[in-house]
Amino acid sequence: MNTRQIFSIIVLALGLTAAILPNKRNDSFTLNEEELLQEMLLGKNYVSTDELADLLISGDPSIQIIDVRPAEEFKDPIRGAINIPIDSLFSDTYGYLFDQLVMKNIIYSENDQLATQVWMITKQLGYKNNYLLKGGLNAWESTILDPETPSQSASVSEWDIYRRRMAARQYFTGAKALPKVDVTPILPIQGRKKKKVQGGCS
Repeated sequence: MNTRQIFSIIVLALGLTAAILPNKRNDSFTLNEEELLQEMLLGKNYVSTDELADLLISGDPSIQIIDVRPAEEFKDPIRGAINIPIDSLFSDTYGYLFDQLVMKNIIYSENDQLATQVWMITKQLGYKNNYLLKGGLNAWESTILDPETPSQSASVSEWDIYRRRMAARQYFTGAKALPKVDVTPILPIQGRKKKKVQGGCS
């Protein structure tokens, strides 16, 4: 997302905060647009898909994955995710999940937009331990469930990331591992040495 998109989401989120939670807003915690924008641009509120995959595979008990898509769109969620649609966010049933200090909430939606609005509302309310899955479900599917094979000329680190993602894909989908790909670096062609001409004019 660029700065303009982030700022538009901030304005939407501030409006949603006032509409959804008119009596719960606590001005001692309220952040203004510039503070929210700064925090978004620093990226400290994000968890990458690779980080989330590692946390799930290691069985980290401290994370809680929250899918904020509408109930009718809650299909093929990330393993272990609970669905809390945006219109039910701070109901008596679910509100306490966002305002606690024990679990690390990782919030996602189809892409970044809806989840970002939810995260901003939690920030406005002064809630801690709420993070965004960068890129949302779309990024999860394209990086973990169906990672793109690097080119033959890709760096060793790119191939390492790809192998980790393929292992995660196998863990989450049960898919068989792909055959091993030879990633021997392509070395530059060495120039041939010119042979000395034998003989010549006498």
